[in-house]
Amino acid sequence: MTEYNTSHLLESVVRLTSLRDQHSLETCLIKTLQELIPASQIMLFEISVESGRQMLKLLVDAESAQRSRVPETEKHIIPCCVEDDPDLMQCFTTQQQLVSTDEDGTGVRVIHPIAGVNGIAGFLTVRSDAFVEKDQEVAASFLRIYQNYLQLINDNEHDTLTGLLNRKTFDERIMAIMSAHRAGHRRTSDNEVMQCCLAILDIDHFKKVNDQFGHLYGDEVLLLFAQIMSRTFRDDDQLFRYGGEEFVVILKDVDLTTGLTVLERFRKAVEAYHFPQVGNVTASVGAVSINGQDLPTTIIGQADQALYYAKENGRNQVCAYEKLLQEGMLTSVVPSQGDIELF
Repeated sequence: MTEYNTSHLLESVVRLTSLRDQHSLETCLIKTLQELIPASQIMLFEISVESGRQMLKLLVDAESAQRSRVPETEKHIIPCCVEDDPDLMQCFTTQQQLVSTDEDGTGVRVIHPIAGVNGIAGFLTVRSDAFVEKDQEVAASFLRIYQNYLQLINDNEHDTLTGLLNRKTFDERIMAIMSAHRAGHRRTSDNEVMQCCLAILDIDHFKKVNDQFGHLYGDEVLLLFAQIMSRTFRDDDQLFRYGGEEFVVILKDVDLTTGLTVLERFRKAVEAYHFPQVGNVTASVGAVSINGQDLPTTIIGQADQALYYAKENGRNQVCAYEKLLQEGMLTSVVPSQGDIELF
């Protein structure tokens, strides 16, 4: 039986709860369990719904924990539908820990379910030579600490009303995205760098909604608007409530032309939606391609210029900074930080 040092256990808890982002927390959980329990394999998975199926995605394992995190391009190393694995499916259904023996009898796999808001959100799997109850109790306890602390991180990163990522998180994410783009430009040619688009979405005449119907219905419009965003954009796109009636979306791995098509589809979805009591509302959108050579303030300023043009020239439309610049509708002067709130 494994002997556990109380001081070491407490140090592990302190280390786990000292982190402030989900990626680091996932990696630390795996590293901690590697240190505490004997196991040949420890893996952390999330469940995502794709085409109506519960798909399993690898978040981090022992090997990737040593290099911080599984790269996005490797997240489908194990492209598995939960229903295709009877043990995972049983664990998913019962929401209880499950122990299964390998077919050759040489080891066991213990599956720990990870609870989410709408049921099981993932699994922690531990393979070892034999089932040791004390070891799995330790794994389950650290998994609960991980889940509790992950909830605190998620609460800190998300807007209370809409559930989208908040302004503070946006500031952090846009800096990380810009850094990744600059690094990509240094390593490869411009054509090989992943393209992204950023757009600011603004609800037209939102003040009139609050004035005419009250803030309760205004909040409902914001919530339903965010839900339309979640339905329209992909899981990999990053959605933020920027402040008040302004929202931001970062469209991943798309060029400007494709991005504008997606944004136009969103604009039409908002226009067609009947908001309770309020009726129909519209949205104006300002978009821009993310250039690895620019600063975050420049990108936001350019999207804001495109949004301002859209609102000053009829509203309920999608405008792209690059196209407006090319057509001579805008100059390349970026608003000063005193003109718009940036960071």
